[in-house]
Amino acid sequence: MTREMLYDAITGVRDELIVEAIEIKPAKSKVRWLKFGSVAAAAALVVGLGAGVFSGKLPIGGRSGGGGGHNEGSTFMSYAGPVFPLTTVEGGDGLTAERTITYDFGGWMAGDFNRLYYGLPVTDSYTLANPTGEDKTVTLLYPFAESLYDRRYLPTLTADGAELQTTLLTGQYSQLAVGRSGGLPSLNSPDSWEEYRKLLSDGRYQAGALEDWPDLSGVPVTVYEITNAWVEPGVENKVSGNYNPNIHAEMELDYSKTTVLSYGFNSGKYDRDSGQMRQGFDAPQPPAEGSSRDPAIYERDRAERHYLLVIGDPLDSFRLVGVSTGGPDSTDYLEWGVDIGAGLRQYETDLDSALRTVAERRYGATDWNHYGSMADDPDFELYFGMMKDCLLDTGILLDDPEARYDFTSLEDLYPHVIQRVFYLEAEVTIPAGGSVTVEAQMLKEASFDHACTGSKNMGIYGYDLVTKLGTNLDIAAQTAKAVNTDGVEIVRQNFGFDWENGVDTVTLDPAVEHYYLEVRRIKAK
Repeated sequence: MTREMLYDAITGVRDELIVEAIEIKPAKSKVRWLKFGSVAAAAALVVGLGAGVFSGKLPIGGRSGGGGGHNEGSTFMSYAGPVFPLTTVEGGDGLTAERTITYDFGGWMAGDFNRLYYGLPVTDSYTLANPTGEDKTVTLLYPFAESLYDRRYLPTLTADGAELQTTLLTGQYSQLAVGRSGGLPSLNSPDSWEEYRKLLSDGRYQAGALEDWPDLSGVPVTVYEITNAWVEPGVENKVSGNYNPNIHAEMELDYSKTTVLSYGFNSGKYDRDSGQMRQGFDAPQPPAEGSSRDPAIYERDRAERHYLLVIGDPLDSFRLVGVSTGGPDSTDYLEWGVDIGAGLRQYETDLDSALRTVAERRYGATDWNHYGSMADDPDFELYFGMMKDCLLDTGILLDDPEARYDFTSLEDLYPHVIQRVFYLEAEVTIPAGGSVTVEAQMLKEASFDHACTGSKNMGIYGYDLVTKLGTNLDIAAQTAKAVNTDGVEIVRQNFGFDWENGVDTVTLDPAVEHYYLEVRRIKAK
């Protein structure tokens, strides 16, 4: 399917949706049938954020520019991204700003489970002054590098100590490729501050974050929904003897005119020359008598639904079969409706609605509180928008997608785990002739090299800062502070800190776009 074909479908107007149900019923009366549920309407992109305050007062002293080490800092295996400056969307004309960023090493690397990857408390503070004779209501954007999955690192925005109501935004996924894949984008996170500079410098990424997500409701889709898969007890895999017979969806199609997106399948065969496709999944089977398998797992697997979304020309043929061996070429068929079976529902809808159905199931199955995070689950509409954006920009709906996406499995899309630039959007009013202090408090993840790699940077953790990338604020002065630095030593930097001699506050040079601080814990003697 070409981009032109897809866009033609998006712009088409459909007066109604035609729903047609086809069920294949097994002979066993014990098989239970579920009704298909409707899809809820879209909600606003609003995420509530928790509060956390890190503060401290220090005398001003020193100046940046010295420090020793590499001119541009180390290239780490895992790059966490820099701390970015605050910017405005509207109302910021005529404002002046002074910035102070504070790194708090109190408790750093002390084994705190909530600081995985050595999250460092950082306060990024701005004094916004309004020299005009009228109050100014300003829309702020605070950018930060993170993935939707790691929400424990979400910043909190305050104005004069009061927490601001914020909206979480992000830009288009395609920009994250920054040219490294050489063709269509692949699932890469930026791995250097220079790649973030490419991402943000021309303003398009930020502009995209303020726009609506793609609307795919004009693309007609045929959905094949497989439910209530079952296998009779005692039906074994004849190759391995394991209890994992498979259900396969066999179909014929013209690959140049039809795209099939799948969800809930773990095997497949794709033959473009012959026009054949087969996709399969393990059929759930009740635990054998005396088995240690948890029956709850079987019930969970029975409740799974599997989806094939057909875009473009209809399939030439489609059928479900049961096989005792899970290989994609298996012809060791089981008797359908006696040994194995499932329910099938075929219906017509639009791509947006079909993807929403899949996204709701995947969202609900995701462990959003991994690593013990206490953050609220992310807004579903944000997650869904990122999924649609990633689907379009990875080329799955276009001709000749990259090899890893040729199977068109929706499970292969991980937009929520890829690090990208998010924005917190908020409004503040600055009185005429007055000022407001806006602070972003966060745990800033470190850049590091992986253990057991033999890297010389093992045990060294990097924290980057950019002074002007992506901001339209007139920042008259920028200052960096470090507090609670006992037990921490600087390996490389260009800030100009000298903790041993009491220089823990420095003035940053606005001509220096990128600052880096690489530190490690001092080993006890």
